[in-house]
Amino acid sequence: MNLKQYWLLLIGVLAMNVNAQTTTLDEAKIRSNINSFSALADQGAFEYLGRLFAPELTVDYTTLFGGEAQQVKRQDLMQQWAGFLPGFDATFHDLSNLNVTINGDKANATVDFTASHWLGEGGFWAVSGEYEFGLERTEDNWQITSVKLNREAEQGSRDVLAEAPKHAAQNFKAREALKVSY
Repeated sequence: MNLKQYWLLLIGVLAMNVNAQTTTLDEAKIRSNINSFSALADQGAFEYLGRLFAPELTVDYTTLFGGEAQQVKRQDLMQQWAGFLPGFDATFHDLSNLNVTINGDKANATVDFTASHWLGEGGFWAVSGEYEFGLERTEDNWQITSVKLNREAEQGSRDVLAEAPKHAAQNFKAREALKVSY
């Protein structure tokens, strides 16, 4: 190996090391919570999903449903979602391009998403766009204090949104029966 190759290799190794350490512990916790937000919702794990939120938060889905942003208690939000999301045969909230900005004990995160919902033979609806999250540090974690959905596109029919709540309680009960005790 000549001197030029050695220096190129050394610079490459140093660059990889710097890139590997650019995520801080706080950023990792925030990224984990945002990714868990979608996964736990899709799995109907509302008791765990609720832990990600501050006791009271702002939810803004006005670009999707109109109206105004709402100040809600996390328990009420989980009850709303538990009365709706399990009504689908499946949901999948696909996240990408997660960006996190931390400023002291507050943080903001944005993530592109596509939320797909299936119900019955041909029932399908998907919405895509960007989520904006506000977060605050609490003890050793970060809780979501606000969620804003910025709708960019939709596919399928919103008709499934009216049908899903009719099946939510029964589906939720069936899924709860599959929980594993240890």
